[in-house]
Amino acid sequence: MDERKLLQEHGLKATTARKEVLRVLSSYSSPAKAEDVFKALLEKGIDLSTVYRTLNSFVDAELAKREVGAHKENLYSLISEEDHHVLVCLKCGKKIPLEGCPYHDANEVIEKATGFKVHDHNTEIYGYCPDCQSHK
Repeated sequence: MDERKLLQEHGLKATTARKEVLRVLSSYSSPAKAEDVFKALLEKGIDLSTVYRTLNSFVDAELAKREVGAHKENLYSLISEEDHHVLVCLKCGKKIPLEGCPYHDANEVIEKATGFKVHDHNTEIYGYCPDCQSHK
C-alpha cells in the first residue's frame, strides 16, 4: 500500500505519524482500539494523543470508520469496498472472520420501511463460540 498516496487521496497531509498509524491500522484484520495502535507504535515514539488525533482525522476524511465495541470502547478500521465482519466470543475473546455480509438484505428492508439511507454498519457480532458454549 502506498500510504502517502492514500492519505493524499483523502485530503490528508502525509505526515510520518499518519503514515505509521495507517500502516498499523491496515495490518489488522478486525477493528482495533486506539490503545492497540499506540502499543504497536511505541518504538516509533508516537504518543497516544497523536494516535487519537490521527484516527479521528481518518474518520473525518472517510478513510476509516469508528465503531463501538462490546465493552463500549471505540474501535477503528479502514473503510474498504469489501465487507469484513467478525464474530467475537464474549467469554474467551476469540475472533472468527465471517464470510460475506449478512447485513445487505437487512439494510434494504430498513431503508424501504423507514426511508433511512443506511451508510454503514458495525462489523463485529458478539456471542459465545462453540468451545465456550460447551464449557458452561
